[in-house]
Amino acid sequence: MELGSTVVAVRSERVLLGDQVRPAVIVIKDGKIHQILSDSDFSGGEVLDVGDSVVMPGIVDCHVHVNEPGRVSWEGFWTATRAAAAGGVTTIVDMPLNSIPPTTTVGNFQEKLHEAKGKCFVDTAFWGGVIPDNQLELRPMIQAGVAGFKCFLIHSGVEEFPHVTERDLHTAMAQLQGTGSVLLSRPDVMEMEAIRTVTKLCLQYQVRCHIVHLSSADPLELIQEARRAGAPLTVETTHHYLSLCAEDIPAGATQFKCCPPIRGSANQVNGRGGSADG
Repeated sequence: MELGSTVVAVRSERVLLGDQVRPAVIVIKDGKIHQILSDSDFSGGEVLDVGDSVVMPGIVDCHVHVNEPGRVSWEGFWTATRAAAAGGVTTIVDMPLNSIPPTTTVGNFQEKLHEAKGKCFVDTAFWGGVIPDNQLELRPMIQAGVAGFKCFLIHSGVEEFPHVTERDLHTAMAQLQGTGSVLLSRPDVMEMEAIRTVTKLCLQYQVRCHIVHLSSADPLELIQEARRAGAPLTVETTHHYLSLCAEDIPAGATQFKCCPPIRGSANQVNGRGGSADG
């Protein structure tokens, strides 16, 4: 929503403030939130009254596959960012694979930026990719503006984004050392062994690492131990690993298909015993 130059505040019956939803007036100054007041405390200036529409902080979705250029039929910037805006997401970070070419070189990144120009309805940032033998592209991509890097430890699902080996990770982390960038790793079905490799290298190189869409509770203790030892390591999961159980999924129900797959109910019970500060 773009406010006119004369609007100095937004009023809503439902403003999200901390863990409460209540009426409030948000005072705007120089394009930024200046004060949040009750209706009785506000005086002066034109107010945009949005009734009972929810006013809340914008959501940042840091795991989005836009797929443009190359696979726009899957999703493109025009549709992805319009959908984000409609859902209250004000910033997305695009993943480096599924587009053709993938964001694994500076040249490919520039092509991605060219395709996105004029099509984005929300702020958009980009992850770069680590694949075998592209280590000399990593620092130039940081300088060009990528938010960090993603790699796969098994087949990514697309041929143009090959997975890395432990040797490739050593090479990549040596390049990223001292840059402040972050490496995202998607563990394979043997999540414990994949995460064991990542935690070891994270400690060795002190490069920020982030495990994406963890599905198994088993590696949580390993992750916590690495963090206690000083590894700059974080982890994320997704709602379907927390709310769905393999035992409840009917045979052939492809709407539940994901990678890694939905785990059994015991996995959720085991996961409640600890957290890893995602």
